[in-house]
Order: sequence, then C-alpha cells, then structure tokens
Amino acid sequence: MTSGSVRRQVDVARVRALAAASGGRVGIVSLPIEGRPRFVVDLGFATVGSIAYPQVRQPSSRVAIDLAPRHPFQPPAATVLTPIFHPHVFPSGVVCIGAKWLPSEGMDLFVLRLVRLLAFDPLLMNPHSIANAAAQLWYQAMLLRHPDAFPTDASALVLASDAAGGRAESDVAPVRSATNDPAAASERVLRRCPHCDSALRLPAERAGTVRCPQCARDFEART
Repeated sequence: MTSGSVRRQVDVARVRALAAASGGRVGIVSLPIEGRPRFVVDLGFATVGSIAYPQVRQPSSRVAIDLAPRHPFQPPAATVLTPIFHPHVFPSGVVCIGAKWLPSEGMDLFVLRLVRLLAFDPLLMNPHSIANAAAQLWYQAMLLRHPDAFPTDASALVLASDAAGGRAESDVAPVRSATNDPAAASERVLRRCPHCDSALRLPAERAGTVRCPQCARDFEART
C-alpha cells in the first residue's frame, strides 16, 4: 500500500467521524475509490443560492472535493454542485479557498473550512481574493441593508468552532491559569495562528503553548 493510499484511508476515517459527530448536518454521498479520488458531501447549512437571499435561502450545499494526484502535497479542489452565489465561488462552482493548504491538514478540517466559508463566516471573507466580482458587490450592499442576514447559518460556525476549538484545546500544553475565576475560565476568545492565520477559539484568561489544528504548528498565546 502506498503512502498516498494510507493517507486517503486516514482522510476517509476523519470525514466519517466528522459526519457522525455533526448531528446529520454533514452527509457523505460518496468516498474516494481507486481511480476516482473524490469526496462528495452534503453540507446541511443555509447559504446564498441567488440574489433572492435572504427572502429565499439555499438550505444546503452539495460539494465535490477532488484530491490532487500528489495528495496531500498538493491542495484539493472543491466544487459546489448546488446553486451558490458567493464572492469566493466562481460561477462554475469552483471554490477559491484562499488559505494556504498544508499537507498536515486533514480532510475533516478542510470540510469544516468549507462549511464556514459557504456560511459567509466573516473571519474567512477576504475582499482581496475574489472569485465572483458580482457576488462581492452584492454581498457588500447586503451587509449594509441586512447585516443580521450574515453569516447565513450561525450553526455552521458553532460546528466548526467547536471542532477546531476542541482540537486546539486538547493540544494546549500544561499552563498556569491567569485567573482563579471559574466563569472567566469557561469563556472563549478568538486568537489567530501566526503561521497560517486560522482563527482558533481558546479558553479565556490563559497563557501557554497552543498547537494549531489547521497547520499543526505551535505558538505562544495569552488570552
């Protein structure tokens, strides 16, 4: 068995685990097979299907994720197969992910990044990396007219933050708490990884070493 085949098996297991933990919000349509290295997943989170939003919402998205010939050393390509009108999705449905792909990133984290992006997570919306100029102009106007309509599905951010936050917290080295207040310790704050710019949800009033679940690199953080 080649190293690429082993990695695909690991990615399949991770996506299956994500689907099982998502409460039915992430559904597996098909998995990679020999000669067809493609995931197809259903993401049960509302997004923008057309300029009729927010009156008409696209309730879910079907996304194909094609693994590169040299996966994981080359980035995967994601294509939305259902109606989508998004600044970071080309009219063809191809997604402009934006963030740098790292070989250490598992497909479960990649799917979670897609969940956040398609839900218009403000932390991922980048005006300097636009795939659909018309959608970007529409989005900017709609933010002023209907600010409460974005993100399009808050539960998408909860799922992604809980998954990534749980991994990040589990990788935190033993640290000294900066407070004895239990309420403060239960709060979460956002901090960005200095290596890959991913947003992490970390316990408040702490200091120590954090391992980013996106790039698997360590950094010092104080919250």
